[in-house]
Amino acid sequence: MRQIKRSVLEAQPNIQIVFDSDGFGLLPQDFKEVNFDIAIIEQRLGTQSAFDFIKLFHSLSAMDGAGSAQFLVASQYHETQLRILAIESGAVDCVFVSDGPQSMVEKVARCVAPDADFAIRELIPNLGNLTISQDGFQNAAVALDTLDSKEAKILKGFCHLESDSQIANSSEVSVVKVRTTLMKVQKLLLLDTRSQLLLRMYRLGALAL
Repeated sequence: MRQIKRSVLEAQPNIQIVFDSDGFGLLPQDFKEVNFDIAIIEQRLGTQSAFDFIKLFHSLSAMDGAGSAQFLVASQYHETQLRILAIESGAVDCVFVSDGPQSMVEKVARCVAPDADFAIRELIPNLGNLTISQDGFQNAAVALDTLDSKEAKILKGFCHLESDSQIANSSEVSVVKVRTTLMKVQKLLLLDTRSQLLLRMYRLGALAL
């Protein structure tokens, strides 16, 4: 599976593979030394899961102030729950062998944007009810109460699945302001990615406002 992914990606003119490993003995702190934009991590890495690996990578990046990279988790068969687990861990999405090589190439291309959140936007309409603990709800409410009216409007547009440019137009701010505000909310809620933020807001019921 790994060799197939590599050969497919090597055939793409705009993709350069800078690191390839079987995953055994690979540690997030070692991985941080590699200069990359997007990583595809097998769901199982020896004695750990890709989800745990990605969570730890983001934690280490946050501690040393480094920028975070984009992750995709690779698995065999298409499962919505695996996509949710990937997003919760800090990945953008999963790539599935069962979906074919073109699907993987397309997702890698969509991950070029550092604020890519396409997977959770695709999933939300069909997720049904997701729960959050009472403590989680209260902690989020306290954090979100610190936003000013302009920031709250930006967040509301994000929750309504508007694009950054749509939010900027309706809120009468720049796209940069939209992105920095969403980054601020991420940090307030102790999250690593916009995808995690959108999933958290969905669980809080904000998408129904």
